[in-house]
Amino acid sequence: MTDPHTTPEPAEPSARRRGPADPVLLLIRRHYELCATAVDPLEIAAGLEAHGVTDRTAAQFRHRDVFSLAEELYARVPRAAPVDAPHQEPDATQLTPGQLGWHLLPGAVCAAGIAVAHALPARAAVIAGGTLLLVLLAARTALRRGPLRAAPASGAGRCACWLLAFALYGPWSLTTHAATLDPGTGAGLLACALALPPAAWCARRFARQARSVLAESHGLAEFAAGMRPPLLAELGLFALVLSALFATGYLVLAHGVRPDPVALGGCVALGLLLFTARLLAVHGLPSAAVAGTGGACAIEAAALGAQLLGRVPALRACGTPVRALIATAGPGSVQAVACAIAAVALTGYAMSALGRASAHIGDRAVTLVRPALADRAVVR
Repeated sequence: MTDPHTTPEPAEPSARRRGPADPVLLLIRRHYELCATAVDPLEIAAGLEAHGVTDRTAAQFRHRDVFSLAEELYARVPRAAPVDAPHQEPDATQLTPGQLGWHLLPGAVCAAGIAVAHALPARAAVIAGGTLLLVLLAARTALRRGPLRAAPASGAGRCACWLLAFALYGPWSLTTHAATLDPGTGAGLLACALALPPAAWCARRFARQARSVLAESHGLAEFAAGMRPPLLAELGLFALVLSALFATGYLVLAHGVRPDPVALGGCVALGLLLFTARLLAVHGLPSAAVAGTGGACAIEAAALGAQLLGRVPALRACGTPVRALIATAGPGSVQAVACAIAAVALTGYAMSALGRASAHIGDRAVTLVRPALADRAVVR
């Protein structure tokens, strides 16, 4: 028999029992570390969502949505270690003057390389290759800091290298022309290199808007709906900036000739694909980013392989679709089509993935929910 005057011990030191049955205690036990180390209720809500807790699940715990459930968990579980001073961590979205300098370096290197290539046209292809290598090294250094900083992902660097190398040498490899640095190719490479600071600025704006929407939302569905306009706005803004950079570079390199629309489309599609992939990687979805860029690489490699096989008389039919596309819109159309398909697919995935609260929590909190996030980081 239990002494009626004896108060039962709570299941957790931090959990206060409410009535004969407290269903929230189950969540406290299961996610105690997340609740005890959370900076605010929003972090708990994001962690719960990463573990599969939806607004419908929250209703089973007598709450209208995950956010109100997270508020109760935050109130009932004391903070584990408040000694770390109120988490005065540097703002990851901030772009300091020093970081801005690193983000400007790839564009400066690219501009210098293109100038040298035009001064020495006989060695333009070799100089362009060296310039691309230096641009990639400078971009790699810049991406390790600022709003575009993300955890390393296997294959991400190789995919980016292939896409930029194909943008540089693809038109030549798909035709029988000599390897030259034409205005469209040079302007595209220069635009992508110069677009690094605008990309960082757009990523910073998106991160701040996401935090604002997260704070004002009253449910996961409301948050997901509220995130679509900011994402589309930032992608559209970046596309406009990239188009302006390409048009300016083309007018300079082609001495006032109007930009080629196919080359412009290929540059914008490539830039949007790389920016969307980086945005997903920044928000804890590197596998999806690699899948998207890898898809474009696969399309380009397939087109290149079909074109090479088509030069063999017995296999000439293999290259017919690629030859038809090149004859209609030029050799740059292969890159435009491949990157456009991958960019559209990755943007569609980002509309869903970046509408989850778990994609907008800090680096420290991501480590607590990483196992749950890993199962979802694929392009459906």
